Amino acid sequence: MAKRLLLDGQNLQVSLLTDWAFQRQDMEIEIGAEALARVQRSHHSLLKLIENGIPIYGVTTGFGDSGSRTIPAHRSEELQRNLVSYLLCGSGPLLPVEASRATLAIRLNSFLRGHSGVSVELIERMQLHMQKDWIPAIPREGSLGASGDLIPLAYLAQVLQGEGDIHTAQGVRPMREVLKAEGLEPYHLKAKEGLALVNGTSAMAGLFLSNLTQARFMLDLLCLNTSWLTLALRGRTEAFAPLVNAKAKASEGQRRIAQAVHDFLQEEGYQSIPLSQIRIEESRTSEWVQDRYSLRCVPQICGPIYETLSLLENWLTMEINSASDNPLIGEEGDLANGGNFYGGYLSQGMDYLKISMAHMADVVDRQVAYIIDEKSNRGLPTNLANWNGLSAEDRHLHHGLKGLHQSTSAITSEIMARATPGGIFSRSSESHNQDKVSLGMSAAVQAADMIEPLFTVFTLQSAILAQALDLRGVKLKGGVASAYYSLVRKHVPFVSHDRSLGGEIQSLRGALKERAFNKGNWT
Repeated sequence: MAKRLLLDGQNLQVSLLTDWAFQRQDMEIEIGAEALARVQRSHHSLLKLIENGIPIYGVTTGFGDSGSRTIPAHRSEELQRNLVSYLLCGSGPLLPVEASRATLAIRLNSFLRGHSGVSVELIERMQLHMQKDWIPAIPREGSLGASGDLIPLAYLAQVLQGEGDIHTAQGVRPMREVLKAEGLEPYHLKAKEGLALVNGTSAMAGLFLSNLTQARFMLDLLCLNTSWLTLALRGRTEAFAPLVNAKAKASEGQRRIAQAVHDFLQEEGYQSIPLSQIRIEESRTSEWVQDRYSLRCVPQICGPIYETLSLLENWLTMEINSASDNPLIGEEGDLANGGNFYGGYLSQGMDYLKISMAHMADVVDRQVAYIIDEKSNRGLPTNLANWNGLSAEDRHLHHGLKGLHQSTSAITSEIMARATPGGIFSRSSESHNQDKVSLGMSAAVQAADMIEPLFTVFTLQSAILAQALDLRGVKLKGGVASAYYSLVRKHVPFVSHDRSLGGEIQSLRGALKERAFNKGNWT
């Protein structure tokens, strides 16, 4: 039975939007009846305001700094077409198709709040694009994040008018060809509809969703890999137990992270020897009594990250259920100019995410150093080289995973260097009308650029930990852990002698990214 995506302007859930954006299976797009009625009332109110000769920003006036210059009412539709045209100057790579797909859904849901003055016909055309999966190809550069994502969203408005390019299963195609094949005419923008389409936060929100989804996946993976590190080092388990993380401290994120690691270790049947049973021999303990911070303090390091991602989901939920254009029309037909297009929450959210990802990369790098160094890996060979059965002379010819360690450190430095908040670099623009801007799309793009190398860091760590588990002779039992181990080994077999690993790492990285878009399904 097909899943249903109900849009009503008020109740769109991030989880359902994620399913739509990343899975895109046979999902029926349904518009709430009450929401459609709100749209109809709002559009009628707009027409009445125009008829009464009330100056309406962006409808019977120019845009931005030109907002005091009036336009004849009968030319308001021409004005909308001109607006879209002059904004079609985006550059750079395209947004990921998942982000653009979410952008379309978010923009439509925003209109269903009933404050934007658009027509039911525009709603129906956007619904058709969603149902047909006609997703605009949107360049990611050019948005100041206020007045919303003007330039990126112009590409959405463009394809609705039958121009520009869209993503299809066969690749990027001209919208004109697709409409011709379907026997459909382009949509003609009505008064305010061009402004309503471009004057919002939907493009940065779409990329925000894509980034958040992948970051959640990698935080889950960090918990799994931390359990692998514990097994490979024969580390202490009380650091993840309730006394430390639930009884002695009340932080929800810390408790959740500790519980996740604890559950993975429970599935493997692993429990470190009780501290009360550790012996003292010649003034030294027979076992390590505690582990390095990069292992022992993972709940404390990643707890704030968990809570940050939860906060970001709350902010995103608010944004995708808001009317983010300007001006807005009230239920009684009143008109208000404001700034809901300002992507402050999304900009700050992406900056928080960048900091969180830098911390994730850093702890992964420290964990890799912990397990690969013979001075700290508790009896495993240096660089995790396979020395079994080799003479002392032959052993020194092989350097194991030294290269993977070096690559991890190099990429981690690059990730951390990108974590500077982007929203603080606001520049006055558009004749000083847009004199304080959010740079929300810029922050989202920067976060996306950090996610790519972060996937590589996790890929390298996973290959290194699988090697350590094999050398230690650990046979995994847990369902998720075993499935993930099989995935790693499918792409990166055990390193029995020095060989080129670049192609294998890239193959595993691709498989990891695919799982991130599939909600962490390892099978």
